[in-house]
Amino acid sequence: MTYQALMFDIDGTLTNSQPAYTLVMRQVLQEYGIGFTAAQAQKTFPMAAEQAMAELGIPADQFDHFQARYEAVMADHYGDIQLYPGIETLFANLPQELKLGIVTSQRRNEMETGMQPHATVMSKLAVAISADDTPKRKPDPLPLLTALKRVNVAPDKALFIGDSLSDEQTAAAAGVDFGLAVWGMDPNAAHQRVAHRLNHPDDVLQLLK
Repeated sequence: MTYQALMFDIDGTLTNSQPAYTLVMRQVLQEYGIGFTAAQAQKTFPMAAEQAMAELGIPADQFDHFQARYEAVMADHYGDIQLYPGIETLFANLPQELKLGIVTSQRRNEMETGMQPHATVMSKLAVAISADDTPKRKPDPLPLLTALKRVNVAPDKALFIGDSLSDEQTAAAAGVDFGLAVWGMDPNAAHQRVAHRLNHPDDVLQLLK
């Protein structure tokens, strides 16, 4: 398969960030007198911040305060978030002519701070779309389509690699092939519209040969 662009989700695809997310959310929610189960962590992890807060019963007028607390607590845990094994090797070996990008539900500050230690990956990117860059979030196709427009690649010439049902729905809505990052996916998710099941980052390189 010939692709001109590869777009990646971050959480659960590039980085193994769910353990840190769960720890931080549990601490911040405790301040609100709200518990946080493993099932809730699994469900809210791929959501945009506002979606997760609404799901957990945080009033809309508290969203900004909650997000500020989340970012403050997470600042102490970014060092705990590591790239999945094989991601650095993947980015080092992808063809130079490919347009690479990130499409994430993280806010820009969160994305830039969290990915700052991973300069080898970030230096390869032609585009990075955060939750602050478009008025709609995944699974709406707008963030992915915006990224592709910025690198001047048609949807049918791109592959979006992610781990969640939200990522799958985003790709489908945008008319983009979806590559399931099996290494980070929810084991209970029932993915249905998958062009490629990628068990390890090395599989991306094999796909491009």
